Amino acid sequence: MTRNYIQAFLIVAAIIFLTNTARAKEKYKIGFSQCTTADIWRETMYREMLIELAFYPEIEMIMKDADSDNRRQINDIEDLIQQKIDLLIVSPNESEPLTHVVEKVFKSGIPVIVVDRKIASNNYTAFVGGDNYLIGQEAGRYAAKLLMGKGKIVEIVGLAGSTPSIDRHKGFMESINIYPGISIVASISGKWNYSDAKVQMQKIISDKVDFDLVFAYNDVMAKAAYTVVSEHSPANKYFLGIDGLYGDEGGIQYVINGELDATFLYPTGGEKSIQVAHKILNNLPYERENLLETVVIDSTNAKIIKLQTDQVLSLQNKIENQHLVLNQQISKFQSQRNLLILSLVLLGLNVVLVVLIFRAFRNKKRANTKLELQKQQIERRNNEISKQRDQLIEISKKLEEATKTKLRFFTNISHEFRTPLTLIVGPLEDLIHSGRLAPELQKQLNLMHRNSLRLLRLINQLMDFRKLENEKMTLQAGHYNIVAFLKEIHESFVEYAVKKRIDFNIYAAEEEIFLWFDWDKLDKVVFNLLSNAFKFTSEGGQIIINVKKEIPVVKTISEEELLIQIIDTGCGISKEHLPHIFDRFYQVEKSKEFQGTGLGLSLSKGFIKLHHGKIKVESELEKGTSFFIRLPMGNTCLKTDELIDDKISQKANKHHERLISNEIHFNPEYNEVQDVQKEKQSSDEKPVVLIVEDQKDVREYIKDSLGELYIIFEAGNGLEGLKIVEEEDPDLIISDIMMPEMDGLEMTRKLKAELKTCHIPIILLTAKASQEQKLEGLEEGADSYIPKPFNRRHLQVRVKKLLELRKKLQESYRGHLVVEEEEGQISRMDRKFLNKISKIVEEYHDKEELSIEELSQIVGLSRVHVYRKIKKLTGMSVSEFVRSVKLRRSLELIKNSGKSISEIAYEVGFSSASYFTKSFKEQFGISPTEYAKK
Repeated sequence: MTRNYIQAFLIVAAIIFLTNTARAKEKYKIGFSQCTTADIWRETMYREMLIELAFYPEIEMIMKDADSDNRRQINDIEDLIQQKIDLLIVSPNESEPLTHVVEKVFKSGIPVIVVDRKIASNNYTAFVGGDNYLIGQEAGRYAAKLLMGKGKIVEIVGLAGSTPSIDRHKGFMESINIYPGISIVASISGKWNYSDAKVQMQKIISDKVDFDLVFAYNDVMAKAAYTVVSEHSPANKYFLGIDGLYGDEGGIQYVINGELDATFLYPTGGEKSIQVAHKILNNLPYERENLLETVVIDSTNAKIIKLQTDQVLSLQNKIENQHLVLNQQISKFQSQRNLLILSLVLLGLNVVLVVLIFRAFRNKKRANTKLELQKQQIERRNNEISKQRDQLIEISKKLEEATKTKLRFFTNISHEFRTPLTLIVGPLEDLIHSGRLAPELQKQLNLMHRNSLRLLRLINQLMDFRKLENEKMTLQAGHYNIVAFLKEIHESFVEYAVKKRIDFNIYAAEEEIFLWFDWDKLDKVVFNLLSNAFKFTSEGGQIIINVKKEIPVVKTISEEELLIQIIDTGCGISKEHLPHIFDRFYQVEKSKEFQGTGLGLSLSKGFIKLHHGKIKVESELEKGTSFFIRLPMGNTCLKTDELIDDKISQKANKHHERLISNEIHFNPEYNEVQDVQKEKQSSDEKPVVLIVEDQKDVREYIKDSLGELYIIFEAGNGLEGLKIVEEEDPDLIISDIMMPEMDGLEMTRKLKAELKTCHIPIILLTAKASQEQKLEGLEEGADSYIPKPFNRRHLQVRVKKLLELRKKLQESYRGHLVVEEEEGQISRMDRKFLNKISKIVEEYHDKEELSIEELSQIVGLSRVHVYRKIKKLTGMSVSEFVRSVKLRRSLELIKNSGKSISEIAYEVGFSSASYFTKSFKEQFGISPTEYAKK
């Protein structure tokens, strides 16, 4: 009984003490105005503030909720000012509308704490809230990680004027802008609430916007997006939100339910705002900018955080309940305070005071200890996550660098294989075509030749594979007749089909079907499919190529498609292998006879995909296989840099060579090469050829290939080549591209840019054999392009034809009445040069002889270069060319002027009519009088 009385005494004394203490302290009145649209966020913030206020009984808080109405919130703040508040806590929904009234309160001397969203000025006492910019950055990095650097994002923002929306967007865009494969396909406003976000998302779905990830600026809008997407189709998209609030309708629970892939913790700041308010009211030191930490909450940590949050909530509920009980006890015993105070306070005040302080301190210490432990655990986990992330980034960088290094090595060594292959394939072909070999040796040489070409094809396949794997392969599509293209490939296989007794036919619905495609890549696809067809079709079988236009059943990027079918009656492919035949390195285990690299069909699929087309296969064992290639008509689906203009495509097509049926096929003109070596020329008539190549063996092979028909000069790189051109003025240049000090492209560019050297034909030889690199060489001004390994006959005829073309031009200037230049016979700069010389001669027609010194001074070239250039282009000396210009001018005068022959002779610059008549007849084979009669 005594013990009960003591307990009652202690309780009553405590109540009296706390009541008196509370009364003794100064009372503060603070106003709280909020305008958020998110109910759960508002409730969480208000709850945190009430719990924290339990520790500050001297503070009374008046709450005003404007329910997302800016005008109403302004009125609420005006009302709070009228109530004589000591401090204002304001949580604006938008920055601009609230700035004026907040500044008014601040300038009136009332401290202002801005929570969550900043106003549009710095006129406030303190700010409490998350760093929205950093949260946006974290969300962007997390989204990029989910999408693996490639995808489409729908962004659901809050209200347009709110600072969280602005800052989160800036941070998010900064993170994803470093990933060119990621794009924002739609940015919509959900106005921070579920219903508006749902309506906007339904519009996205109805507009059929393609996306991979939804990033909403709070969890409620993210949940709305998830609900809309899941109603229309399986939600196989990513959904990210912000807030990470607890409770059944909070972001943490959404992540646990699988509705969100992640949420980013955005503390409400309710607890912190009360703490800062207490410091301000009591003139204690405080931080003006109180930025709250964030953390990513996803499936890896959501349950743990929820468990910890539940524990914290439970502890807070207990504290709140204890506070309520304490208030009830105070109210209950308050009426007895005056009667008991005289008898009890003197006896137990000191003891009760010590006990209460000790117990309060102990409880608070325990709570703080638990919270500190939880905080340390969270920090530890965050540090571990940060370290793992940093390690992954470092490993990724190292792997990327290693991959680039391997790719560079692989590419360079593959290119270098082509040069020795030139020195293997070329001499082999010379021996094979010599006709002086025993049958057994001929057979062995053919075997070596086939395998050399097979090695070249494997190198090409590996190069293409590496380009596709690293997304470096680009399309160079021209406008070609696909029927003629396929018929050309068909012709290449006809002889082989006859040998294997296979019925091989091509059927086209139309004679001409023009299509935009990359000649080189589609050639490889069709060649590979036909090679496989012949490989697996036995004697007596059938192979068919069908080509036609058709309208697709399902709407695609083009209203009309081209269908190419390659059908064979071979052994077929089993159903278990069919789904995998386009996989890299996949091989159908049929027999050792047909083993390969497993890259051909994979590359074919990659090339067709570059054309925005499709390839599929149908097959049945022992009945045959059919491949279907569908390509879109037109060029609307192709990018500008994937197209080449008609002139370049035609020029590239003229220089296009390929490997078919284990032989290198060239133009029919190469048959003339058999007589090349038999021609005899005097040393004075021999053309001068400059060979620019860094490999001595290749220079020797080219020199031997050209024989004794030419005067040969050699250079080891582009710089040496330019010096020899300056000294020797060659008739033709054969150059490699990849060389030290100066490559072949740079040398070509310099020669074609100089007036004194732009007339020299240039043939480029290189190990780089892709269509893009051919186009690059031709665009620099090269006259021909031959890939390594090259055929000796090909080189001989190409040199011969280029020199014959130049000789034909010279003959046209020398003897014809009318000079007719074919397209490509003479460059624009050379034509401009000859026209300029002709105009100078016409301007000085009164001079019978215009010296080379005078011409060189007017033109701006040296005497030697003027002489060389006129001689190379026209085959005439300077004086002969000057006379020729005068004579050609006389043709027009004879035809139209009505003057006598003597008058015309003097007018064009001849000193006598007889000399004019003699020169006219020598030039044109007819006298002036006879020409006038005609």
